[in-house]
Amino acid sequence: MMRKGLLFRLVRWSRAVRIFFGGYTKMEEKHYMYDLPQLLHVDDIRKALIPLCFQYNAFSSTYKKQIWTCRRLDPDGVHQYHLRFYLLDGIKGIMKVSGHWEIDPLISPSQHLAGQDLRALTEEEKDEIWNALMLGSR
Repeated sequence: MMRKGLLFRLVRWSRAVRIFFGGYTKMEEKHYMYDLPQLLHVDDIRKALIPLCFQYNAFSSTYKKQIWTCRRLDPDGVHQYHLRFYLLDGIKGIMKVSGHWEIDPLISPSQHLAGQDLRALTEEEKDEIWNALMLGSR
């Protein structure tokens, strides 16, 4: 069991190094959802997503220009919805959102890191989040 924990830490550390040096952007581009039409403060994002049961994701890796990340557990008890928010240009007001559905890393760290059951969010899921952000930010 100790070996499995060490392997998980090594894989997570190597992933953090790749992200630091600008790698892993293709995965985030793959899960791009939309640009927000206005800048939102992190507190506004958090408040808007509370009714959808999203909460801060302390287990997530942080990407360049990412300002916040959150997750919502799936009712199946095995998966999570994971969102990331990026401030690309504060002057021009460009914010980007990406999201995906995946195995909860607390349930199976190795399957999570391997990308098992990873998928983009459906249009319905994206719309639900968009509506919460736009209505909650007023």
